[in-house]
Amino acid sequence: MALTPFASSFCTLPTLASPTRASVGPVSSKNYRSLPPKVRCMVATEAADQIVRRSANYQSSTWEYDFVQSLTSKYKGEPYTARNRKLKAEIRMRLANASKPLDQLELIDTLQRLGLSYHFVDEIESILKSLFDENHIQNTKT
Repeated sequence: MALTPFASSFCTLPTLASPTRASVGPVSSKNYRSLPPKVRCMVATEAADQIVRRSANYQSSTWEYDFVQSLTSKYKGEPYTARNRKLKAEIRMRLANASKPLDQLELIDTLQRLGLSYHFVDEIESILKSLFDENHIQNTKT
């Protein structure tokens, strides 16, 4: 029956009796065996009250809290932040100087794939808005 896979443990779906000579043929008032059976569903209060949850059994961390807090990164120094600012400025310049819309979209796609697009949200939004506006104006003229 079509509903059988969707029935849970609290629904009872009766099956049709095996086909007999009386059930073959067109449906009529005399031929009651060919009518579809009724579906009976009941609320299962006992199963709804008991929620079974797995135990997590997490092991404690091998790293102490003070040790983790004492870790430093050598990439936080001034030379690295200056290089970071320089690279961001270069990308902003490339976004602004891309002449073709396709080049702009490819650069935006690359930044998103690299996971760097959050640094350039304002620039990306302005480029996409200008491309949309240009396309919208061209479509309304025709």
